[in-house]
Amino acid sequence: MTAFSTLSRKGQTVIPAEIRRLLGAEPGDHIVFEVVDGEVRLRVAKRKSLRSLLGSLPGTGPEDISVIRKAAYASKAREKYLNGDASAGE
Repeated sequence: MTAFSTLSRKGQTVIPAEIRRLLGAEPGDHIVFEVVDGEVRLRVAKRKSLRSLLGSLPGTGPEDISVIRKAAYASKAREKYLNGDASAGE
C-alpha cells in the first residue's frame, strides 16, 4: 500500500486514516520511526496503562505496611543520627 502526506513547515505530517487503521493507531499512541537501509519504517507503540502493567514485576509477597513504615522511620532516624542531627529521635 502507498499513501501520501505533506510535510508542514514545522516538520509535521498527518498519517493517512487508512494507514492509521491498518496499524491500529489511536490518539495518544506513540509512533516509532526507524531508518533501515535508507527507508523509514513506522510502527505504533501502544501506551500502556498502569493497570495493564499490574503483575508484570515479581512481588516479594504480602507485607504489613506498618512493618515497612517502621523500617523506613528507623532508617531515617539512623541517617539523622549518623549525620549529627540531635532531633533524630523525635
